[in-house]
Amino acid sequence: MADESLVPSAPAGIVGRALDAAAIDRAFGEPLARILDPASWTTSTSLAPLYERLEQEVAEAVRLEEQIQPRVRRLVWPELRRRPGAPKGAGVYHVTRAELERVHRGLLFTGGVEACDGTRQAHETLPVTISQLGVALVSYQGDRGTWSQRLFRRDLRLTETDLAGQALDLLDARARRGAFERDSERDLLSELSQRGLMTYAERLILTTHARAPWRMGHGQPAPYELLTGSGSMDFLRAALDLLRRLIEAHRKFVFVPSSPSDLRLLTIGQALHPLEFAIVDTMEDAWNQVVTSGHHVTGAYHDLAARFVREVGPLVVAGVYRASAIAPAHIFYAHADHAPEAAMIAMADSTLQEHRGFPMLIDLADQLCRANFGADGFQAAVHSAYASAGQPLRHLAERQTRYLPT
Repeated sequence: MADESLVPSAPAGIVGRALDAAAIDRAFGEPLARILDPASWTTSTSLAPLYERLEQEVAEAVRLEEQIQPRVRRLVWPELRRRPGAPKGAGVYHVTRAELERVHRGLLFTGGVEACDGTRQAHETLPVTISQLGVALVSYQGDRGTWSQRLFRRDLRLTETDLAGQALDLLDARARRGAFERDSERDLLSELSQRGLMTYAERLILTTHARAPWRMGHGQPAPYELLTGSGSMDFLRAALDLLRRLIEAHRKFVFVPSSPSDLRLLTIGQALHPLEFAIVDTMEDAWNQVVTSGHHVTGAYHDLAARFVREVGPLVVAGVYRASAIAPAHIFYAHADHAPEAAMIAMADSTLQEHRGFPMLIDLADQLCRANFGADGFQAAVHSAYASAGQPLRHLAERQTRYLPT
């Protein structure tokens, strides 16, 4: 029988699921048999039909999406307020230009809002994996600070005794690691060091170092990495304590994600007119799904996480706003008691870049992070360290040497 540790694990979300032929046909508009037929593939000598179909498919999809939006406004809008379990303030709101100007002059441009964003870099080799975390805090009054952390993960830390046993332990440890440049559900240390700690650091800086009345974050307040502790129950306890301080104690915050997973909210958002926002739901159900399905959280720690979701989930609402006629709608998360003002802050900041319709303060924090902790400087420092150790190329992955001059 094969060693279980050497059998590749299935990608996240695939285990226990299957697609039938009808589902594939509905999604792609053609049967799987035709997709697999080599005769249906386009060759490099006949690209014109490929471009024609591209234009047709996009035009049809946009037309149908625009047709459904008035129906969403007519049928869904009234239900937002009156459906069972609707959060405080649920419904659709229109923001006037005078209200936007009040937010610009009274909060944003006076430094009343501070935004935080982080970046992470990783360099994975067999001897050591180096993770660099960087976080920046900004307001329109200037840079409020940057913070960084570097973690050095080594499977091999030899002592003078039992070298043979440590060699076997090394093989076991590396069998549990994910492959280079790939995520693995088995590699909880990677999840903790590369995602969990960065999301924690962003919220830590917003909670303990920001001084403005309003705090703006990237993503959602309690992401998967924090609700599950990224596999570490000590980290879970610390993360939930921090989130309670931000959500229950401070309360004046707004989070805006770049890649939201709730397409239902985005569908509602696409039906909004510019300068409209909607408050739709609380986060209790969504967070509860993470905790109940998270295989990392068991026993007393599951009870701890479930209690957090039960007590704090109803306090956080999810909504969506549209700042510009040419930009997409964006989801926001805020405390239920301050959600309308939070939506106006996110929208007012997003109107400063009409083409994106996304908060400029988050972009500024991101740019500051990249300037201080970007990939170029990090990778150059790592390569220099390997060169100083006498091994400039031996431990680099294939993609890292693909374009090096010979």
